[in-house]
Amino acid sequence: MSTISDIKKEIFGDLQNKNIENNKLTSKDAFKEESEIYISMLQSFEENPFKLCSKEEIKELAESIKDEGLLNPIILWKKENSYVILSGHNRVEALKMLGYEKLDKTMYKIKENISLEDARLILVDTNLVQRKDILPSERAKAYKIWKQVLEEKQAKRSEIFVFENTVNTGEIAEHRENCTECNFENKRNIYNYLRLNYLISEMLERVDNKELSIKMAVELSYLKNNIQQIIFSYFFVYNKAILNMDICKKIREKATKLDITEETLSLIIESVEKKKTPRAFKLNFKDIKK
Repeated sequence: MSTISDIKKEIFGDLQNKNIENNKLTSKDAFKEESEIYISMLQSFEENPFKLCSKEEIKELAESIKDEGLLNPIILWKKENSYVILSGHNRVEALKMLGYEKLDKTMYKIKENISLEDARLILVDTNLVQRKDILPSERAKAYKIWKQVLEEKQAKRSEIFVFENTVNTGEIAEHRENCTECNFENKRNIYNYLRLNYLISEMLERVDNKELSIKMAVELSYLKNNIQQIIFSYFFVYNKAILNMDICKKIREKATKLDITEETLSLIIESVEKKKTPRAFKLNFKDIKK
């Protein structure tokens, strides 16, 4: 008799195999080539978690396209009379900069008759593969989309089988591992990135700017938004102290027992500093002799 784990593996295995097969297909059923498409007809994917590159970076991309041509085709999702960009937002902007008004059939590939779930997976997978520098906030939102897709796939089978309430990070990691073009991300990293979605925008921006480490941000992500706002003002607006991992852990611990205010933050910092003791170090005989 099949266990729940076996059934889940079969379900998500089908999804992963489908994605791999779709990537390998080159027939007209997979990618339908059409005539020239005007760039003005293209629309951005509303759920796109990836930001456009800076003007300077797009300018560099435009120069590259001018010299070498478009190396990777733009992937479009045809919806009635419109075309949604799944992969190639920056390339489209670079083509605009070069004065292009339309795309010829060698510059794009069209995905038709796909579900919103499949469109989301294409968007996330292709961007994670092709983009060089991905911000933590972008990766966090991308993994959130993956989690949402897997949960929706799971929910559709729930009329027949009963599963756990949520998809775990292992299933997302397994999807990443089975995606032939993806760089594998371990379960712990995926979990950490998913936690970043619980940060207030100001705090998440500090993670992107490398003013706040991901591990510290994960600790703070368990706090309510109003508490995060107090912490943000205390450490990043008024600069009353420097935030570190020990302080983050202590704040998370104390937040379950008392109200977090500027006064309590000062007491927490003081208690953490008192516990710090000078680290022991050793000198060998040669050093002492010198």
